[in-house]
Amino acid sequence: MQQATQSARVSWGERLSWCLPLVFVIGVPSVLITRLIFLHYFPDHFVNDSPTISETASRWPSDIFFEWTMALVTLFIIVSWSLNIVRNRRRLFHFARAGVPVKGPAILFALASALGIAAGLFLMLVAIFNLHDGHDVHMYGSWAFYISQALAITIDILFVLWLRRLVDEPSGRDGIVSRVLVAAGIFLGSWFFLYMYETKGLAAPDHKYAIQLVYVGSEYFVATMFLAYPMTAFAEMRRHFRELAGASGQE
Repeated sequence: MQQATQSARVSWGERLSWCLPLVFVIGVPSVLITRLIFLHYFPDHFVNDSPTISETASRWPSDIFFEWTMALVTLFIIVSWSLNIVRNRRRLFHFARAGVPVKGPAILFALASALGIAAGLFLMLVAIFNLHDGHDVHMYGSWAFYISQALAITIDILFVLWLRRLVDEPSGRDGIVSRVLVAAGIFLGSWFFLYMYETKGLAAPDHKYAIQLVYVGSEYFVATMFLAYPMTAFAEMRRHFRELAGASGQE
């Protein structure tokens, strides 16, 4: 009976691991579709201008579509980080029994997971309160989402690197290369986005439209990188629950 219960839990863990790529698969097209809906209903906003993500999600009906799809993405984000907690607790428990000091990595992964879940909740807040119905909440929520997500990703990578130093595992099983590439894209894209935000108002009238296109393009790039990060852990997450299922089946 206990073995059947354990197998059922493992099976659900493997199925739920699909939530990691779904953050990207659902999130990125939803942001783009929101823009297309806004373009259809408010084409005048695109005349010699390029609206930001927040602006395209600020009026009916694009705001409704954005709110519901981001609610789904938020659910996937929370499930993804929750699976991360389950997986890493099991791994650290196993390493601790083998005499590996895991207190430091345990603090890092717990902090990263808490910040990742918080980022998902801030994303939902941003979707509910748009620029027109709750400007200040939307802006503060956007900053909170960005900061918590950036910190979660940074700390998660530090956790992986720390664990690599403590434990001799097969290379490539922790997805560190893809994690670092996405994090580098976020870091470089964020600095470029911030630079464009601070300087776009200084552009000559003839160049304002082109600069606005670049500015909004950098915003979409950073958002895409944020939504891509959970996908970097998909292979290892799925492998973990499959291996756990195999070990459970042999008992």
